[in-house]
Amino acid sequence: CLAHMPVGEYKARHHLTTPPLKDHTMHDIETLINHFLGVSWGPVMPPGEAFQNIEATKGANGYYLVSDGSTMSYRTRIRTPSFPHLQMIPLISRGFMIPDLIATLGSIDFVMADVDR
Repeated sequence: CLAHMPVGEYKARHHLTTPPLKDHTMHDIETLINHFLGVSWGPVMPPGEAFQNIEATKGANGYYLVSDGSTMSYRTRIRTPSFPHLQMIPLISRGFMIPDLIATLGSIDFVMADVDR
């Protein structure tokens, strides 16, 4: 992999998305200011909304953001798979005995902190 890697910088130079290189921060005040603003306030998100679905170890996570153009999202919603998995228990366990429920809950592998939201 290293043999086929192109020569040159490995980091993007966009001041809103990536922090500057350390050498540049020590020599240029503009770079230092951009670095400080980027770290303390975060990047400016364009107005609008976005949804991204990511496959995780326990299922699909969904991230929904609404931005008004500031440095923080206006609305953030994170959907984890634990609550939908628990909603399936009545369907899965129909006709089971109570001791079977313990094995069913163990096989679902849910996170109670996700369900609580």
